[in-house]
Amino acid sequence: MPYRRAAWLSGYAFAAVLAGSEIVILALALNPNVNADYRAYYIDKTTTCLNRDAIGSYTLGETVSFRSDGAKRAASIKVCGWSGSAGDGTHSLGETSRLRLEIPPLGHGLAATLQMAAVIRPPQITQRVVISVNGVRAQAVTLSGKEPRTVSFVIPPAALSKTDTLDIAFDYLDGIPPTPAASNIYKRSIKLVSFRLDAVDTD
Repeated sequence: MPYRRAAWLSGYAFAAVLAGSEIVILALALNPNVNADYRAYYIDKTTTCLNRDAIGSYTLGETVSFRSDGAKRAASIKVCGWSGSAGDGTHSLGETSRLRLEIPPLGHGLAATLQMAAVIRPPQITQRVVISVNGVRAQAVTLSGKEPRTVSFVIPPAALSKTDTLDIAFDYLDGIPPTPAASNIYKRSIKLVSFRLDAVDTD
């Protein structure tokens, strides 16, 4: 009898440990300990742009081509939300795209100049794009037609305060999915043709 009772107790203890392990595994599956970017993209699905640790170098006054001829250079500053470079530019993917680059210490302001074209599919013939720099809204533009348009704006001083990095986000309000059933991460909105930053007098 003592041996049988010990066997029962051991069995119950093993079952309790097993049940506890399953509860822990289930809890981790439902609420995994992952970083915020991973959670936003894969779990909560609050973004279509998976942030990656990428910061490209940049020289003020340099024009970066997002066509095939500038693929390698453009790749260094693309963070997420972009396809590969093509002959007519780089297509956006999803609802947000981001660029990130290092800038030198500034004693002046910055102006951005971009060439972009809308991705259209009648009856939709425009694309609304909101551009933010380091979390500060910098420009909103509505693109139409298939030809690239030059968009220029001065980056708000608040976006340049105490930073050596520019994180530029493009938010698309009218992205077009390739098919009705396609995920939001495949939406198309613009083709980025080129990007440039220039110093400007802020006085």
